[in-house]
Formats: sequence, C-alpha cells, structure tokens
Amino acid sequence: MIDTQSPSPELTPEAALAESERKPCTPPANYRKEVDAYDQRAKTSRWTGPRYAMTVRELGEGPPLILVPGVASTYRGYAMTLNRLADRFRTIVYDYPGDQSDDGAKLGRISHDHLIDDLFGLIDHLNLGRVFLFGLSFGSTVTLKALRREPRRFPKAVIQGGFASRRFTPAERGVLWVGRHLKGNVSRLPWHEPILRHNNFNHFPNIIVDRWPFYVEQNGLTPIAALAHRLDLLAQLDLRPILKEIPNEVLLLQGNEDRIVPRSCYEELRAGLPKAEGVVVPILGHQPHYTHAELLAKMVDQYLLPCAPEGCPNGGAGSRSTEPQD
Repeated sequence: MIDTQSPSPELTPEAALAESERKPCTPPANYRKEVDAYDQRAKTSRWTGPRYAMTVRELGEGPPLILVPGVASTYRGYAMTLNRLADRFRTIVYDYPGDQSDDGAKLGRISHDHLIDDLFGLIDHLNLGRVFLFGLSFGSTVTLKALRREPRRFPKAVIQGGFASRRFTPAERGVLWVGRHLKGNVSRLPWHEPILRHNNFNHFPNIIVDRWPFYVEQNGLTPIAALAHRLDLLAQLDLRPILKEIPNEVLLLQGNEDRIVPRSCYEELRAGLPKAEGVVVPILGHQPHYTHAELLAKMVDQYLLPCAPEGCPNGGAGSRSTEPQD
C-alpha cells in the first residue's frame, strides 16, 4: 500500500521562507472558467448504440483514457480534472442512458451488464485499441466488470471512491422509491441540497467555497429516473466474487473523510483485487474532482504513465511520488 501519511522532512524557518518565496501559493482555479475552457476545446459527438444515443466528449492527445462517471453527475463536474489529464492523454467521458432526454433509452430494459456492453461498443466505435480506465464511485462497478471481461484491453485502471457492493442508506432508498414515480431532475427533490450538504460540504474549504453551489447545481441536473435506474442496478449488484479474477494493475483512491463510500469498501477492494495498490488521502471526501482536481489528476497521471527518471514532459515531476501533493 502506498503510504500517503509519512512525515515530510522538517524545514528550518529560514528554509521554509525561502521555499515559500520560490514557490508562491497559486490561487485556486475558477471552476466555471475551467468548464468554459473545456467546452471550447473538447470535441462532442454522439454514438448511436444498441440501447441509446450516447453523448461523448473528447479532449487531448496521447494514450486513450476513459473516465467512467459517478451515479449523479454531469461531464462539467469532471472538467477541471480532464483539462489537466488532457496534457498527456486522449481523455473521453460519456453520458449514461437516461442522462439526455432525447437519447432514446428504455431504462427498464437496460441491465448493469448492458452498461459494460456499451462501454466496449464505444471503444470499438472510436477504434481505440487498448485503453486506460478511470472509474469514479458508481463508475468503479462498470470498470471492474470491464476489467474482468477483457483484461488485455486495459493496461491499468484507477478507481476512486469505489466499491464492489453497497448497502443503501435510508435516504438512498427513499430516492430509489420516489424515482420510480417522479419525472424531472434531482433538484426537484425537497431534500436534495440538505443531503449533499451533510455528506460533502465540509470537504469544500473556504478558499474554494464558491465551487459548492456549482456542485449542487450540476448534481441537481441528473434526471430522477436515470438516478433511480442506476441505484436499482446497484441494489442487485455484488462484485465481490469476481474480484480475484481481475489480473489488472489497479490504483484505488479513497478519501479518508468520505461519508458516502465508507473505508470498508476500499479495504474490501484492496483485499480482493490481486494487483491493487491503495492510497488513502486524509483530506479528501467523495468529490475530489471538485475539491482537489489538481491532486486527483496528478495521482491518476503519474500512476498510469509514470515518468522516466530524466523527468516528465511539460516540466512535470520525475518518478511517481508516494506522497501526493496538491
């Protein structure tokens, strides 16, 4: 396991001052500007697969890296992370069935295995060959099944906030029940922001508190029916028996402050996957793509494409660090 909590070398006050003068603190990026920059540069297309018309966005050049999204999000929530990963990867992010009102998805006919079929269909449609996978939360279940189905197609994978099975909270069960009977987006639900605040607000430090309303806004754009469909798929899912059959190298990223996916889920994956490395980051919750996108991108980048001793392109660090820094 990678140790992210090893003590750093102690600096004298003089050395600390010199260090701060040499590397001034960079103000945090404006998230909405990051989304605007992503929208201006990314290529958007649609692939009409066997179950729905999938919206696909691509940015960057290099080895292909598919981001497999979480259960309730839009591509905008990953824009800052993708902007940075696009320096060395051809990044690809796609929408799940039901995320777009005109995608033609018949949610009641789509199983979890169909989501994996559609991921492979996208890979073939884009003629990608071998691909890196980056699965977040719900996306970890799609990633794990894909790795087991055709491991040779995926040199490495990263999973953040992942799990092999889930027990639902009363709030999640309530959303699942309501979702079967309501139309519209998640923002309609009366408890939408209070639940998000309880689980995530403490992970948005004051210096980036302006990102909080944007996160609530984007989460609220998820159609209720699509969210209920994915939660229903999770309620029937248990991937623990297949973990030992996945031979790929996998990096597991877990926020120590994550209130949505508990540490026990991370430990279960780390124990079950034969070639898993683990990083537990003390400062992170469940939404690092909003709160610590630079750190998240750096960890993914350096794991999938570790730098040669002579250094990385674009002035990056040398070998992969065991103490990720933001």
